[in-house]
Amino acid sequence: MKKTVLGLTAAAALALGVPGIGGTPAAHAASNAELAAHWAPQIYQDVNADLDVRADFITNFNYDGDYRALNNWDNLSNFNENGYAYYKVSETNTHYFIEYDLFHARDDAYTRPLDAHENDLEGLFLVIRKDGSAYGSFQLMETMAHNQWYDYTNDPSITTGSDNVDGGVLFSGSHPQVFCQANGQSPSGGHGVKAYDGSVAPGGDGIVYDYTGQADFPTSTTGSYANHYGYALIEWGDLWSKRTDPNVFASWGTFGGDNNTANSANAPWGWDDSSDGPALQGMNWSDPALQVDVHLNGLGSFSHVYVSNPYYSHKITLVNATSLENRDPFGGKSDIFLKAYVNGQGQTDARFWKKNDVPTSQTYPIAFGADDAEFGANFSEAYNTVYVAKPANTAVEIHAYDSDGTSGDDDMGYVSAVVAPGATMTWTNAATSNGQARITATVTAQ
Repeated sequence: MKKTVLGLTAAAALALGVPGIGGTPAAHAASNAELAAHWAPQIYQDVNADLDVRADFITNFNYDGDYRALNNWDNLSNFNENGYAYYKVSETNTHYFIEYDLFHARDDAYTRPLDAHENDLEGLFLVIRKDGSAYGSFQLMETMAHNQWYDYTNDPSITTGSDNVDGGVLFSGSHPQVFCQANGQSPSGGHGVKAYDGSVAPGGDGIVYDYTGQADFPTSTTGSYANHYGYALIEWGDLWSKRTDPNVFASWGTFGGDNNTANSANAPWGWDDSSDGPALQGMNWSDPALQVDVHLNGLGSFSHVYVSNPYYSHKITLVNATSLENRDPFGGKSDIFLKAYVNGQGQTDARFWKKNDVPTSQTYPIAFGADDAEFGANFSEAYNTVYVAKPANTAVEIHAYDSDGTSGDDDMGYVSAVVAPGATMTWTNAATSNGQARITATVTAQ
């Protein structure tokens, strides 16, 4: 797990009295657009004066008037990069998860040419507790910088899970303050997002974007955050609806790009931190409740039941499993777990649930973190469902395995189907392909 600490400690942030707990009761809950506007971050954007500073301006993908990925680099000087950020909102019984993503037309890492690429996207999401008020109360923030998640909170009861707490959060009114690295520098470059710690701009120059609802084009970048500009929000449906458009995406979850290192910018459903435990690729996008629950502990009442979750492709519920054969060496009982695959990529594994030394023909219910799950009892409630974002009309396979540690897991067979959008597939005590296990599970596609 990473040990990076950036920004204020939770205690220091609390001492400054930044928002985070409570809220004023309201007659009605806010809409998604109102929630996004209320909590929209104040963005401290560093700029790199050694390159074209326009590459550091946040904007919309089609800032140049079209939805063509391969001309965004070339058009940087031909069109204004007006200030926009993309957003989406998911809601569970207890929380709102509000994601904000910052698009830049190029990442010109001149000191690391292999890192330079056309189009760039980094971002963050906020976890807002529903407290009966219109906008809820801030609980924590996660930011993305170069395939690493960073976790920030002002609540000292929230502690490390599979990921560390990296510091506290400063606010301007209701707006959390975030720092966005410059193009190719400061210090690792590439527009990574972290919490703003109140320091001066690296190199002495940088601008501030304030949410105003107006998309400004910056005209001066001199001084350390001396110049403020407004930005507007765009709901992510604009680009999500084009997720299979080859003019926008080179492959699933990867923007096109033909300058320097081709096809290097990932969309949020393609993000993955390889060191953050069982929070798998794109779960920030499709299942933020799972990602937060895995990353951190001490969350309090925390539901995984979604009221609204529009940005997933497959909902996978693992109900129970039965061993029909002893697969451990020398005839020992199987240590069974289920691994769900969508489009050939694993979505659950033994970290979610496992049961050791299972007698044959005995059925065991599945709850994440229960029994002998390798991640342990680190889930805030008993549940058994994951939401993933993968291409539509692709194969879903649910395998039963006998866990054998370093010697390799034994495949006890699988059930499979291609589940079309709008359809549901249910296996009830279904025998696997080789007859060594039975599985009860449900997959719904949207």
